[in-house]
Amino acid sequence: EQSTVPFLGIPPRTIVDNPIKLATQEHTMTTANANLFDEFRSSSLNPSLLQSLLHRLLSHPKIHNGFVDVLKLPSVQDAISKITDESKRAALIKTVELFAFGTINEYYELQERGEVWTLNEAQLEKLRMLSVVSIAGRRIGAFHSSLPEDVEMIDDASKLTKSKTKKKNNKKKKKKKSKEESLLSVSYSQLASELHIPGDGGTFDDSKHVRQLEDLLIQCVYSNLLSGKLDQASKSLRVEPHVALTHEASSSSGGGGANAATRGANKKDPSSHGGVYGSVFSRDLNTTSESSTKEEVSRMIGTLQQFLKRSNALVETLETSSKLVASDRIEDEFRWKEVRRALDETPSRLQAA
Repeated sequence: EQSTVPFLGIPPRTIVDNPIKLATQEHTMTTANANLFDEFRSSSLNPSLLQSLLHRLLSHPKIHNGFVDVLKLPSVQDAISKITDESKRAALIKTVELFAFGTINEYYELQERGEVWTLNEAQLEKLRMLSVVSIAGRRIGAFHSSLPEDVEMIDDASKLTKSKTKKKNNKKKKKKKSKEESLLSVSYSQLASELHIPGDGGTFDDSKHVRQLEDLLIQCVYSNLLSGKLDQASKSLRVEPHVALTHEASSSSGGGGANAATRGANKKDPSSHGGVYGSVFSRDLNTTSESSTKEEVSRMIGTLQQFLKRSNALVETLETSSKLVASDRIEDEFRWKEVRRALDETPSRLQAA
């Protein structure tokens, strides 16, 4: 059987009916990943073998981060130092860094100057997918930055029955939804421009190239690199900020990295199971220079500060709501006592009458 994407009518992937066969394939892939990284740790690693292993790593369909960790391995550092040609050494490092935190746009710029390797089709496709992750990540960042610090909650449900309030709420919702869509949606034309589709440098044509672009985006979703939907009506990709990627999916469906592959081979490692990520896969951090490191740290601090502010606002809102509920309960208890007392006094009043 094959699954079909309703809005495209194409079979993007094959579903394996036999779970044992699927589990065997996943185990084989995880073992192969672990073996690949073991080869990078080999004491006999030399420049020629290193380049061969890196080509395998950059072409691997299941590994999408951890490239910086590979470069930092002592055996890899030793092999790189043995490359006598400084330009070749720099090109090797720059190529791996492209897959770590670069984009396809940067690749073409560097290729014109001969500063990176020439990538094959599989590697170009993978770099395009990683570029989509970066684009989606920027959208998610802009969306979170636009969120208000306070948390909206309904104080009185009865207010929703009033038509004026309903109209006002509907207007607010439409305005909010429109703002969200503008922040979270990326047009096909913009994506094609940033992803260099078509690859020959020509102009993007919907009738000729939209299938290639949509296939790439579908592959990103199925590889667990991002949560998103394709909107053919508006010809755009909408990133879903509230649909989290899970570690289990990333281990089996793609979206794995150097550490994930190594941990996945060890079933006793508790860190290889569970855990929830955001709606966009995390690429390697760019710490190659002081300025890039500061930028990454500032971004993380900003994200944590935004999270802290909204968390504090949520706690404050919940505490206020809790106090209101407690106050209402006290009033209800007082009214109930009054009712009980009136009921108790009723027989004596009837007898007196």
